[in-house]
Amino acid sequence: MKRGRGRPRKYPPKAVTDFENTTYPNFFSQEKRKALEGKTLDNEIPTLTQTVFDDLYKGEFKDKLFFIPNSINEEPILKSLINKEELDENRQKSEKNCNEVFYEYLKSFKDMVNDKYFILLTKFVILFRECYDLYKNKDKPNEERIKLVGQLNPDSLPDLCNEFYGEFLEPNDFFGINNQEDRDEIINLIQHFCIWLFKNDYTKSKLSLASS
Repeated sequence: MKRGRGRPRKYPPKAVTDFENTTYPNFFSQEKRKALEGKTLDNEIPTLTQTVFDDLYKGEFKDKLFFIPNSINEEPILKSLINKEELDENRQKSEKNCNEVFYEYLKSFKDMVNDKYFILLTKFVILFRECYDLYKNKDKPNEERIKLVGQLNPDSLPDLCNEFYGEFLEPNDFFGINNQEDRDEIINLIQHFCIWLFKNDYTKSKLSLASS
């Protein structure tokens, strides 16, 4: 897949100086992303998470996902958001699994964004998680497929970036994310997420940006 805007790829020997040093620190301060002044999302989280749940798990693309919960309380990331679960500061990073790290990423930045962007950010996290489980189970018979994000560490997540965008999102019409600006924004979120993983010692991989 070739895209004019560029996309991430794994490139261990070299840091991404442009994105990491200039864009990353101010990523959520940009106007389209940042929280409205004097407003928090605490009271809106139940409604916003329900919107995400309905869009992903009750929409036309739900059968393309790995796991379809019957209710929002069966979806671990959304349930953690609603219950305002705290992160275990004493837990070693090497002991954390992918599901915990996905939630940590979302929790770390949810208070920096507006409600519209929160929905996109949450969808991104859940869809990346779903893609990871599908990818890890792709060669297994249906009866042997199991959820793996709760077992595996996140070191290999950057390896999945290209497949996530080009083989999971695009063929499935971005799971109902219809706004082209939001679809393009997912590329930025992939880059931001992978740099965050590296900066927080969850992966040893760095990314470079490949233009068309």
